Amino acid sequence: MELRIRTLHLLIGFLMIWGVAIVVMLAGWQTSTQMFCTVTKCRFWSKRNTDLRNQQRVSQLKMPLCPKREDLINGTISADLELVTHSELLRKITNLGPGGTWRPPNCTAHAQHRVAIVIPCRGREEHLRILLQHLHPFLQRQQLDYRIYVVEQAYQGIFSKGQLLNTAFLTAVSQGNYSCVIFHDVDMIPLNDNNRYDCPEQPRRQWEGIDYKGNGKYRTPYDGHAGGVLAISIEHFKRINGYPNAYFGWGSEDNDFSRRITGHGLNLTTQSLDVAKYRMIEHKRDALNRINPRRVRLLDTAKQRFETDGLNSLHTKVLTQEDRGLYTWLLVEVEKEKIEEKKMIRSGAKRTRSQNTIELFLFITYCVVVFQ
Repeated sequence: MELRIRTLHLLIGFLMIWGVAIVVMLAGWQTSTQMFCTVTKCRFWSKRNTDLRNQQRVSQLKMPLCPKREDLINGTISADLELVTHSELLRKITNLGPGGTWRPPNCTAHAQHRVAIVIPCRGREEHLRILLQHLHPFLQRQQLDYRIYVVEQAYQGIFSKGQLLNTAFLTAVSQGNYSCVIFHDVDMIPLNDNNRYDCPEQPRRQWEGIDYKGNGKYRTPYDGHAGGVLAISIEHFKRINGYPNAYFGWGSEDNDFSRRITGHGLNLTTQSLDVAKYRMIEHKRDALNRINPRRVRLLDTAKQRFETDGLNSLHTKVLTQEDRGLYTWLLVEVEKEKIEEKKMIRSGAKRTRSQNTIELFLFITYCVVVFQ
């Protein structure tokens, strides 16, 4: 009898272990532990993390709000374009947290000052270091709680800027409680502290004039230009479905993005030329990133793709995320299969139109011969 009871207990234990294993496989580890804790009222999994988060919130609440930005800014600043090494920058900028993060040390940043900076980059390491040398002190004087992400494409060839920016956005949102994101070209240096990098109520183009030659002559953008440096809230970026993914190569993705902004009832705002000035780092255009021959046709169909081409149709993979001290580096793979699939679809469409033309010609010839 006692042997039977022991055997029964072993059998029940064995079935319970298998049951737990099946639940974990089907639902995933995190979901399974949450279910288990809900049933058993346990605290071992979540209480520790919750307590840490609560302690951080309490410590921040005890701090005073940060002083007004106007008390710390310098107004007009100069652009130093001298090359600097990564190690020199690390010795010079020593107050950063992991992954190029910074927050005011003795005060609490306003909600509109929690910002993710996203910089797309390829083969421009020297320009990136020049930008970072200016950008970190610039952001800190504005008392921003920020993190800088630098995103690169994993293989050489045509550049997919929209997919890289969408991937960096989703990564940033998953890692921090940011109120907005600022997309920042690697070759644009801000020249005035009054150029606000906080979170706007409406999408905001940060620049109104670019000095390309260092001669004090500024070129202004055309109406609706949304490239260069642009700030947008997390909510609005999600609402417009992010950047279009369909553009490969140079040209028109920023114009498409501008149409998304206005097409969703938002306004592309600007600042005055007095403060929204930038110095451009001179460079040659990337020879591998050829002009997109489909840019005009894509732009003509921008409105039809608002809801289907963007964050909700993204096919990328973050191969590497690396803390490089001054920034968080993301190496992103744009799925080659998807690109090849697009090419096949386009070539297939061309073959179909050719076949239709031939078939129509044969049909007309047949009709002429038969009814002559």
